[in-house]
Amino acid sequence: MLRRHLPLLAIPAIAPALAQAQGFPERTLTLMNGFAPGGSSDIVARLASPALGAALGQNVVVENRPGAGGAVALEHIRNQRPDGHLVVISDPSALVIAPAVAPATVRYNPSRDFTALGMFGSTPMVLVVAPAHPARNARELADWLRAQSGRAAFASSGIGATPHLTGELFLQQAGNLEATHVPYRGGGLMVEAVMKNEVAFGFSVLNTAAGQIRAGLLRALAVSSPARHAGFPDVPTTAEAGLPGIDIITWLMLLGPPGMPAPIQASWSRAMTAMLGDGQTARRLTESGLDPATPTPPEATQRFLAAEQARFAAIVAAAGSRLTSG
Repeated sequence: MLRRHLPLLAIPAIAPALAQAQGFPERTLTLMNGFAPGGSSDIVARLASPALGAALGQNVVVENRPGAGGAVALEHIRNQRPDGHLVVISDPSALVIAPAVAPATVRYNPSRDFTALGMFGSTPMVLVVAPAHPARNARELADWLRAQSGRAAFASSGIGATPHLTGELFLQQAGNLEATHVPYRGGGLMVEAVMKNEVAFGFSVLNTAAGQIRAGLLRALAVSSPARHAGFPDVPTTAEAGLPGIDIITWLMLLGPPGMPAPIQASWSRAMTAMLGDGQTARRLTESGLDPATPTPPEATQRFLAAEQARFAAIVAAAGSRLTSG
């Protein structure tokens, strides 16, 4: 479903106001993001919204509604009218990890309570430290953490979020090391904390930290993908660093409330296809560190969501109680 590069000439350029479901859209559209500004989903939403608006013939406004690691926005969306005017961008943290980590408090079922409309793309996690940190690679960081005897801390974008999950898996794979988890309200704040040496390290979604890495404000030690990322070919994988079992690829999905009529689903699907085929938008997404998705219809996206729900439930189970202890 997801691919690293999108052939920019394979899809026609965006035509204003593609043929839509009758009466849709009637007004400005809202693309909600469950995290604070500056994180992965916020970056992608703001890069994609102009092209989505051009395809739908209405402005698409990005609205940030952070809280509970993205769950607040999803809870809001699932209780709205499925008329297509309010949709949400979400990632595995909020959509499939949170219900697995805290089923007593996160009550939605990802594959039942939302209408999956399409994929924006995927990106690995990247292990980052401040430039002044003594560790030059993932193995040196593990050795440094071992010497700290639990006194060091690492950052994430929230309890149970993908950066938290990846950080705990890293500590396990590096020899059951100890470090204090410090959750922040979004990926942008998490990256800033690492840059300021408030914490020793963090696993960031790559497209959240790509600019800071390129600017020398962060040192990238490893990516969590099976192969090196094309945008950062000098950064090794965690497996190359001697830490197998940390194969975490995160993604960004467009969703609406449950029960969205098929013609409105089709309108959003056509808009996503047009957005991904727009050369300027695709280049900007790629430069941000996101690997744009192959356009897929809503029913295929729904199947992908169900499969990812099962996959991440198994990863959460492997991480164990460390993930729920904060």
